[in-house]
Amino acid sequence: MLDSAANAPRVLAFSAHAADYCSRSGGTLAKYARAGSPVRVVALTYGERGESGELWRAQPDLTVDQVKAIRRAESEASARVLGVDIRFLDWNDYPLFIGEERLLALVDEIREFRPDIVLTHWRHDELNQDHQYTAEAIIRACSCANAPGQKRSHKPVRWPRLFFFESGVPQTEFNGFNPDTFVDVTDTFDLKMQALAQFKAQPVLQDWYRQYGERRGWQARTYSGRSDIKHAEGFVRYRPQVVDWLP
Repeated sequence: MLDSAANAPRVLAFSAHAADYCSRSGGTLAKYARAGSPVRVVALTYGERGESGELWRAQPDLTVDQVKAIRRAESEASARVLGVDIRFLDWNDYPLFIGEERLLALVDEIREFRPDIVLTHWRHDELNQDHQYTAEAIIRACSCANAPGQKRSHKPVRWPRLFFFESGVPQTEFNGFNPDTFVDVTDTFDLKMQALAQFKAQPVLQDWYRQYGERRGWQARTYSGRSDIKHAEGFVRYRPQVVDWLP
């Protein structure tokens, strides 16, 4: 457990699309929220064009705005299950573009929330450019948020502890994602599955990330020698370690 809710780290997750935060780090986010940490998700898009295939196939006459509304409702329901706050920037997906104005909006999100920990996408996702553009933008936003000469409505913050969550599956190896930090989410994995069930537009997510949760759990057991770990989520950070809580 964390030392106390009063000292619990502030956790901010940046998600390229409506479901990414849940599929890749839902167990970790729920774990921090349950322990008393302020946890917020910022979704850059709803995934309305590229990640809502079931909706478009079932109802080809839907408008983009209608799909956005459906995806927003799904994502809000998922966030409620996890017990986290969520914001939507509605920047449009496939393709997602992040210029200077949007980059500075991300700086504002970081400075307003003042996170200790930031989670976002892996930097290499060749089959989903939205993901890697998001990752690079968050790295730059963290840097700009720290710069005293970048005059914005909120004061500069120190660099948060930045972690990259799971790459797009099942292309993990293709994207070169090799986690060096594993978080035990055994106690919150069922909650993550319940949250993923809210995404009716992406029904494959539960099966994919159940498998990856088990796989990462097996790896974490192997690295740590802890037989009690059944499910885990993998992250990349600068120094490899296996922990109960992100340091």
